[in-house]
Amino acid sequence: MSDTPSASAPRLAALGEWIVRRDGASQEENPYWDLEEPEPHPDPSLGCVRRGVCCRSSPGWFGPGEAEEAAALVGMTPDAFVRAHLVVDGMEVDGRFVHVFAPVKLGPHGEPAIEPGRPVDALYRVLRGTCTFFVDKGCGIYGARPYECRHYDCTNEPEDNPQHDAIARMWLAAEEP
Repeated sequence: MSDTPSASAPRLAALGEWIVRRDGASQEENPYWDLEEPEPHPDPSLGCVRRGVCCRSSPGWFGPGEAEEAAALVGMTPDAFVRAHLVVDGMEVDGRFVHVFAPVKLGPHGEPAIEPGRPVDALYRVLRGTCTFFVDKGCGIYGARPYECRHYDCTNEPEDNPQHDAIARMWLAAEEP
């Protein structure tokens, strides 16, 4: 690894620094970009054809009670399921911070991007990563997949797909007596 600038090293003009590359590291800018749209949709009029593009970019949020259903599907207690497969995400809505569950994102080598059972930050939310339940070109918990996954369709206009603030409001409503 070189940590000193060379005459040919690109410079970041704003900071006056040089880009450091590890010896043997991929020159690819971001390996997740290849996962975004590997091939065009075969026929958008068909809607979802289960290509798994969304599963390989960002797992969906669970609605209230759904993590418990997924845990039962795989024969785990809800607590063990969260600690093995989910992260705690969330956002502020209506003046309150709302916590929600989401599947762990896996890195390019299949390792969790963050340890399961932990809270995540806004940076994690925008990080691309394969859902921990995506196996053999399909969802390993399809019968109890998250709300966002059940209602998302890549052929929809973005505003027609589930929005995180709406899912967070579902969690708020579930807390009310």
